[in-house]
Amino acid sequence: MAANISVKWNFGGPTPPGGRRRRRNVHRQVMEVDPRASREAERVRRYFDDGYTSYYKYWGIIETGKWGVALLCRQKKREKPKREERWFVVKRVFNELMQDKLHKEIEILKRLRGAPHIVQVLAIDPDPFEALSRGALIMEHVENGTLWHGRTGGRKESRFLIGDPKPPGGEHDLVPLLKLIDFGEALYDPNPYVTDMGVKTNIFHIGRLMRMLISLDTTWELPPGEVTMPVQGGGERAISTASACIAKPNHPNLDDGLRNLVMLCTAVKVEDRPSLDWLWDTLMNLIFTRTPAYYAQRNFPWAQLEEDGPIQDLIHYIVYHYGPTNHEGIEAGEMDGIE
Repeated sequence: MAANISVKWNFGGPTPPGGRRRRRNVHRQVMEVDPRASREAERVRRYFDDGYTSYYKYWGIIETGKWGVALLCRQKKREKPKREERWFVVKRVFNELMQDKLHKEIEILKRLRGAPHIVQVLAIDPDPFEALSRGALIMEHVENGTLWHGRTGGRKESRFLIGDPKPPGGEHDLVPLLKLIDFGEALYDPNPYVTDMGVKTNIFHIGRLMRMLISLDTTWELPPGEVTMPVQGGGERAISTASACIAKPNHPNLDDGLRNLVMLCTAVKVEDRPSLDWLWDTLMNLIFTRTPAYYAQRNFPWAQLEEDGPIQDLIHYIVYHYGPTNHEGIEAGEMDGIE
């Protein structure tokens, strides 16, 4: 295969051995890639072929960024020393000038080791990269790939990986676990004594995403409008919100509690947005009180859909572009032998 051509698997990599995966844009796409990425991929292949063939196998390019490339690799099962088979990702930078970004990312990921919503750094033994002038970041492989979001008609890669659609533990029974990636350009907060740094901005972004899902309008920024709504602390008052497009009488079948919460989260003034604790408590109240019976009493036509199964189907369709959750995925081993 030509040096500047790569086979990219749109659904985030091969089927894990012995398992099934759900169908997500399942097709091979032959695409041109950055020649620097192809060069680093070939180097990793050579590293593994030079004395490590019984330990590891290079699989292919997952993604190419501005300053590096992510490569999918497999650790082979061994008895001596005992190693279980697993997939992992090797991240390499394109040249020495970008090595500082990789070192920063490794440092940050080590500090965040164990955080469930952060991609995890791994150690492999033996490590083919430790003696090289330019090392590598070894990370866990999150098989479902990245989220994408639209901005004014364009597409921009997300810095979130989509995890297991139903991991153990109960926290994510209905929605998949998301993992944050790409810390090479992250900055440390210069003022560690500010405890609410970024929270109100994150709340605004949550509200914006909800507004997009409700309206199906992915315009990144909409002109604000003034809407009278219930506010934190009780009572009602006029709030300038960036989600005025979902105010009544628009979207007549939208739950009023959810409608008001989204508009409040996207309040133009930071001080008008809810606190994180109040937002959480309000959401929990909506989850436990908005039952099928609640909506049936109010003659909502879709009351019967307010069950966990239909909600999970909808979320999986939005996030993964799947069919229903009982849809049969690709059989394990279907990709065996494909390089």
